[in-house]
Formats: sequence, structure tokens, C-alpha cells
Amino acid sequence: MHTFTIEGFCDWCQTPSFVTKHEYIDGLCHHSCEKCLSFAIMDVKQFNQAEIEFRNRSSAQS
Repeated sequence: MHTFTIEGFCDWCQTPSFVTKHEYIDGLCHHSCEKCLSFAIMDVKQFNQAEIEFRNRSSAQS
């Protein structure tokens, strides 16, 4: 469940709104408004999956 309790700007549509935090596996985070939530979830998930695959390939080559 996502809560929109932070006042800020959505990193996807750049509008001021109440936003929720999305954390990336590399330690960064972005915030999305309710309107952009489904896209933000997909975007963060795809990045995190690609980062895990990259790390697995990198450690296999070592």
C-alpha cells in the first residue's frame, strides 16, 4: 500500500503534489504522485531487475 503523505514534486510528471517514495536497489529514490504511481512502480521495478542482472553478470565474470 502506498501512502501519499510527503509534499513535494513528482519525479515523473514534475507537478507539485502529495507523493510517495520509490527506492532503487542502488540506493537512490524518487517520488511519484498518485497519477504516476503505476508507471513509477513499473519503471523502478525494471531498473532494479536490470541492476540485479548486471550485478550477477559482473560477479560471474570475476
